[in-house]
Amino acid sequence: MMRTITKLFGMSQMLVLILAGTALAGGTPSGTVVDNTATVDYQVGGMAQTTINSNTASFLVDNRVDVTVATLDVANIVVVPGMMSQVLSFSVTNNGNTVQDYALNALADASDDVDATNVNVFVDGNNNGTYEVGTDVVPYLDELAIDATQTVFIVSDIPLSVMDADIAGYHLLAQTSYGSGPNIQGSIIDADDADEADDAAAVQVVFADGAGSSDAANDGAHSSRSNYEVASANLLVTKTHNVISDPINGTTRPKNIPGAQVGYNTSLTNNGGSDADNVVVIDPIPASTGFVVGSHAVLPGGTMEYSNDNGATWTYVPLDTGDGTDPNVTDMRILFPSIISSGTAQSTYQVVIQ
Repeated sequence: MMRTITKLFGMSQMLVLILAGTALAGGTPSGTVVDNTATVDYQVGGMAQTTINSNTASFLVDNRVDVTVATLDVANIVVVPGMMSQVLSFSVTNNGNTVQDYALNALADASDDVDATNVNVFVDGNNNGTYEVGTDVVPYLDELAIDATQTVFIVSDIPLSVMDADIAGYHLLAQTSYGSGPNIQGSIIDADDADEADDAAAVQVVFADGAGSSDAANDGAHSSRSNYEVASANLLVTKTHNVISDPINGTTRPKNIPGAQVGYNTSLTNNGGSDADNVVVIDPIPASTGFVVGSHAVLPGGTMEYSNDNGATWTYVPLDTGDGTDPNVTDMRILFPSIISSGTAQSTYQVVIQ
C-alpha cells in the first residue's frame, strides 16, 4: 500500500519594532530590536499538523549619525567698534535616529579681515530665539531628541581697532557626542564603524552627515557660517590755508609776511558706513599769529569754543585788542553733534601773522 504524503508550506514573517507614535524622519531609533520569525504550516494525509516556528533572527538598529547646522541670520550682523555681546544665531538639528549630545565650537574664518574677542557659544535655554544673559549659559547641546532643532548663539565682543567694512566670519561646528543623560556632556563620537563587520547584537555608528562650511561629509559633525560686518565712521580730516592779504600787496598775490591775514579751513569727510557722533576737533592757534576776532565759521550745525590757557579751560571769550585780533586765544575747540555717513563738515577762521 502506497502512502501519499502532501506537505503544504506556508510562510509568514513577524516584524517586532519598539516604536511609539508617528514615524520619525530620522528613522527607527537606534537600539530598537528587530525580530524576524518564520512559521511553517503543513499537512500529512490531508490532516493539518502542528505549526513549526523557526528560530528568531534578531538585530539591533544601528546609530545613524546625521546633524545639520544652519545660520539663522538672513544677512551679516552689522556691528560698530567697541560693541559687546554681539550675537550670531544658528539652528542645530538632529537628523539621526539617536538622542545625542553635541559639542559646540565657534571657529574663526582665517580668511577674514579681523577677529572678534571674548567669543563664546551658548544654547538658547528657553528656545525663544533671543540671547539672554544669565539664561543662555550652557555651552553644549544636551540630549537633543530625534528630529529636534535647537537654537545656538555665538556671542562676541567687537574690538575698537576694527575698521569700516571689516568682516569677522565664524563657523558654528556641532560635533555629535554620546548622550550621557541630562546635564552631562557626553564625549565626542570621533569615528564610525565603517570598517567594522556588521554586529547584529551591538549598536554600531554610521556617519551620514553632509559637508558643512568648515567640515567634511561623513565626519560626525556639521558647520555653518555667519558674519559680523563692521559699519564704522571713517573720518578724513584735511587742513588747508590761504593768504588773504598782506600789508604790501593787499589782496593781489599776497605773501606770508608779518601783518598778513591768513585763513585756515579744517574739513572733515565721513567715508564710513556709520554716523560719527559727538565729534570734537581741537585746533591750536599757530605760533606767531593772532586770532582774528569774529572770523570763525562752523558748518553744519557745529559750535566753537575758545581757550586762553592751552586747552585747560574752554570758557574764554575773544576780545579785540585794537587791531582786530586777540593774541590771547591759544586754542579752539569745534563741536559737531554728528557727521552723517558720506557727510562733510568744516570750520574756518583767520589769523594775522605777528
